[in-house]
Formats: sequence, structure tokens, C-alpha cells
Amino acid sequence: FALTVKAKMKKAPPSADILDFPDMYDGVRGMQFIETVVESGWSDGPKWIKWRE
Repeated sequence: FALTVKAKMKKAPPSADILDFPDMYDGVRGMQFIETVVESGWSDGPKWIKWRE
């Protein structure tokens, strides 16, 4: 991440090999997963809750 910030500060495009960290969309998907797990745990009905994207 720090190398990407350095590249941006130099106004240079970061190379593909340093862009290996999660982005905003990965974070949102992770929160959706946690929300689905919690909903499944609190559910009195079926424990397998369909994944919503």
C-alpha cells in the first residue's frame, strides 16, 4: 500500500505487482458476508441464508 501511495505522490502510475491489497469493493463484500452470517445465526428458520450481492 505504501508503495502505491509513493507512486501517486510522484504522479506515476503504480505497477501492477504492488496493487495486491483489498479495495473498497472487497471491504463491502466482507461486510455483506458478516451480515449474512449474523442473520443466519439469529434466524429461527433455515440456517442457510441466500447470499445477496
